[in-house]
Amino acid sequence: MIADRRALLRERLASAGLRGTTDVQGVPRRGTPERARLSFAQAHTWRYERAHPGSVSNNLGLLLTFTGEVDENALVAAMTRVVQHHEILRTTYHTGPDDDSFQRIHPTLPFPCTVTRASADDAVAAAQSALCAPFNLESDAPLRLLVFRTQADQVMAAIIVHHILWDGATFDVLSKELEQAYAQPSVALPDLPIQYADLAEWQRDQHARIRDGHLAYWTGRLAAPRPPHTLSSAGKAAVSESAGRVDYRLTAAAALAQLAARNKVTPFVAFLACWAAVLGREGVAEVTVGTTVLTRDQPGADGLIGNLANHIVLRLPVGVAPESTALVAATAREFDAALAHRDLPFEDITDALGGQDVGAPPTLFDSLVIFIPGGTDGPRLPGARTRWRRLHNGATQFPLVPLGIEVFVRGRGAEAVIDVEATYARNAFDIKTINELLARLDRTIHDAAREVW
Repeated sequence: MIADRRALLRERLASAGLRGTTDVQGVPRRGTPERARLSFAQAHTWRYERAHPGSVSNNLGLLLTFTGEVDENALVAAMTRVVQHHEILRTTYHTGPDDDSFQRIHPTLPFPCTVTRASADDAVAAAQSALCAPFNLESDAPLRLLVFRTQADQVMAAIIVHHILWDGATFDVLSKELEQAYAQPSVALPDLPIQYADLAEWQRDQHARIRDGHLAYWTGRLAAPRPPHTLSSAGKAAVSESAGRVDYRLTAAAALAQLAARNKVTPFVAFLACWAAVLGREGVAEVTVGTTVLTRDQPGADGLIGNLANHIVLRLPVGVAPESTALVAATAREFDAALAHRDLPFEDITDALGGQDVGAPPTLFDSLVIFIPGGTDGPRLPGARTRWRRLHNGATQFPLVPLGIEVFVRGRGAEAVIDVEATYARNAFDIKTINELLARLDRTIHDAAREVW
């Protein structure tokens, strides 16, 4: 599914004459096996962790429920094999005396793991507790596994990871490897042509070559005067990690598909246009919206566990009440142009535009929208059914972003459902405001599909 989305992206960029500037030539193996520079995504996360000791904002938790014939010990053994297969799961992070940060890859790095009997309620409580315990990235494995036998035919497993190794594609990669390692314990996992640290070194080597061309686009597009923030304009500053979450199922799933098809855009572009319209109800002429895109274009990157994501910023002309067709078309053009420049690290952009305090919310946007079409079913173990859900740790999902909106599309066609997880800073919003925003978004999608806004 992820590969299909990337193929569609390449087609859209080619049709717009916007192929980007990163040459797909292959990533060489690094020269030093036990050490590497940080990727830009790792550096962004490591900088935040150093500035906020004890933070759990970058902790991510998945709770998987397997119903059927499941061997919990075989599940642990399978995860152990995956950890040995991917160096990123055996990596710690350090800063040297010259303040240069680096990653150290260990031959082995045991990860915390427990296997117990528990009720389903107790399993959830234990998983939640593990999610809220900080990682020490200088010494800890960046993964925890808790396995619970909750019934004779049911096993629950909590996978707790740090965002420094996770992006929107990682769960799919992890799921496929975990199910293969579980189903075929005596068969070696396929060799990886590169490891994450190889790609991190390659990124650093390529940076000087690509920087100027990308930076010219971003500084021109986001130079002052920039659109005002439209969500946190009431004088509330999102400078705390404390967050709430609202889970909302859109009634407008079919309407969004109709809107996208009529305008010949992806559902994500149509969704972004509708979200921009909601923000534009504040009477502003333009809004900025952040989103996260994958940078997994290099050969071998598809099969890697690791954070290969980057923020981009969209500047959208909402006007007072633009026609939906015009706003969708403008959003498509903006999105395609931004994607062509997605390889420049977000910190380069913020630095060029005045800097970004690591202890403050983003200056370029106040909502971050991430769209996950198709998603993944999670690891499918033989003889069992799998269900999974994400756990919320009470912290901002994307550190210090006032409002993070993650959109999960499950199923296709008339059977598709769209679930929105909105994580909001508690000292910037309250739950009533978030519910009102999501309900307004739902209505806006319906209105756009009927061309009545």
